[in-house]
Amino acid sequence: MLELVLLDGSDRRVALAEGAELTVGTASGCALRLTAPDVSRAHALLTCQRGRAIVLDLGSTNGTFLNGRRVKEAEITAGDLLRFSSIMVQVAPAGGEPTGDEPGPAQGETGVGVGDGRGSRDPGSRSPTSDQMPALFADTFSALFARWGAARQAAQADLVAWLVESRGARGAAVIEAFGHEIAVVAAHGEVRGVLEDPACAALVRGGRGDDSPQGIHLTLAGERVVALSASGLPWLLLVAGPATPDVGELSALARLLAVARRLDGTPPAPGRR
Repeated sequence: MLELVLLDGSDRRVALAEGAELTVGTASGCALRLTAPDVSRAHALLTCQRGRAIVLDLGSTNGTFLNGRRVKEAEITAGDLLRFSSIMVQVAPAGGEPTGDEPGPAQGETGVGVGDGRGSRDPGSRSPTSDQMPALFADTFSALFARWGAARQAAQADLVAWLVESRGARGAAVIEAFGHEIAVVAAHGEVRGVLEDPACAALVRGGRGDDSPQGIHLTLAGERVVALSASGLPWLLLVAGPATPDVGELSALARLLAVARRLDGTPPAPGRR
């Protein structure tokens, strides 16, 4: 038997037992009910028959993704990462912890195209997909999970390093305000000039009034920067590189940051209003 573990800091788990048919979506009757506005009312169906667990997209608006690849139907196993639009779910053995060791695309694959979402190809049983996700989430999260698997409190540092080394940002930093002081929680890549720009400190101190994840595009120290803000979290700055995250990806990044904070044992950031 498998379990679905929500990677939103809540550790909410839903069992996927033999014979199960679980609907995923925002509708009140869904077995795995999600609240994100970018998730469809009836988003996906998860079944387990004769020991095979299957995820089926139900024509959702923003897609169902398996290990970074958009799928219509695919088999899932322990260690896989599902994403229902911006909501990430780890597939784990029943009673176990998320493994973080899901396999990546097969050699020569780009992470977009025909397949079952885990790098294998079976034209007789899979349908082509037309996923054109930007490069930020074009393949698996295995590198980040491998970093988080280390027995040390550095999940936020691992996150910004992963964004630079594996996801195309030229620089990344997590920063927050404590009164009038600005603390750099973690930084990696070409971000020093951005952090030294007075406009950066003004942005972090100023806050905003919307609780949902929001990306602000601005120029700091002559660099194009995406500043991500979400209620209860510090700011995440990305110095633009080959890929710029879209709205759905910003929501996913906010959830990754929330998980990293939890792994580091860091309490929620004070309100920025």
